[in-house]
Amino acid sequence: MKNISVPFLAVIVLVGIGLGGLIYYSPAFFVEREKTPAVVHLQTGGTSVAAAILENRWRRLYREEKGVEIDYDSTGSTEGVQQMIGGKYAVGFTHAALTDELKKTAMAQGGEVLHIPVVVCAVVPIYHVDELMDKSPLKFTGEVLADIYLGKIKKWNDPALKRLNESVELPDTDISVIHREDSSGTTFIFTDYLHGASETWRNEVGAPGNKIKWPAGVGKPRNVGVADHVHRTNGAIGYVDLIFAGYGQLQYGAVQNKDHTAFIHAEAENMTAALKGHLSDITDDLTFSLTNKSGKDAYPICGCVWAVCYKGQPASHAKHVSDFLHWITHDGQQFAKEMTYAPLPDELVRRVDERLKTITTVQ
Repeated sequence: MKNISVPFLAVIVLVGIGLGGLIYYSPAFFVEREKTPAVVHLQTGGTSVAAAILENRWRRLYREEKGVEIDYDSTGSTEGVQQMIGGKYAVGFTHAALTDELKKTAMAQGGEVLHIPVVVCAVVPIYHVDELMDKSPLKFTGEVLADIYLGKIKKWNDPALKRLNESVELPDTDISVIHREDSSGTTFIFTDYLHGASETWRNEVGAPGNKIKWPAGVGKPRNVGVADHVHRTNGAIGYVDLIFAGYGQLQYGAVQNKDHTAFIHAEAENMTAALKGHLSDITDDLTFSLTNKSGKDAYPICGCVWAVCYKGQPASHAKHVSDFLHWITHDGQQFAKEMTYAPLPDELVRRVDERLKTITTVQ
């Protein structure tokens, strides 16, 4: 191999220096490289009922359209509200409006709380009776459901059930009553319905609540826990939000409407009917009850899922909160029916829009 001459080596060095200078002093060198934008996360949580549509529809589409990641903890309504009040969640989801006591707590910690309706939901009586698996849904009244949960009706062939279901041969099977053991918006809706439909329930149990002292039955955690226990127990009855009735293809009953003119099997149209006839009764804070509403097509155990948040939001995510809630009450409504909810009527959406305009930025 020949030795490289000194002049040739010097040329190589000079060329290298020249190229380095061109690169260094090139205008492109001074252009800041575009950084990958940080993903914005909005921390939310609450009822497992909202989790279904959030995780399966809203979250993905909102991320694709807006570039914002909605993180959701399925904690249950009560915990979701508590975490929103405490500041962990920007938005909590619940189907029991805040009590006066919780509003006072929130006011002391972060100010006024807004209730934004997002979908209409329904609570249904699910049951598992082997002999009735291939039969039409059983019929229930409020009085009968109350007496079952009071422990007064103990058999599936009780005369009160037989009168409602004359075409069905009911078995002599013990009724296993299943209820929620945890604090729950589902329980609030169900007990609110029983309170309005049964004088006996009002006298013996009293006011509705997220958690009550049950006269009879076995408690299980969350909607899934109730659905699973009913699925595995012959003779069991429970109550869950409609979306959880699909667990194990559980049967759920038709419930007599308030007018006593029909037995309604919960569907989106019947849930909407419970709300549409009473829009004028909704107060400015957009909280309301949908149980025991009149109307021939109105399912009587309906409720609402609310997004709750502080009216005053930190500058870091005030716009994200407002935009997200606007999106789910507009674009997001198209998925309500397929996910066993009912969409909000247009008149209520317009009122939601006005409420969202009151969200402000605080230091």
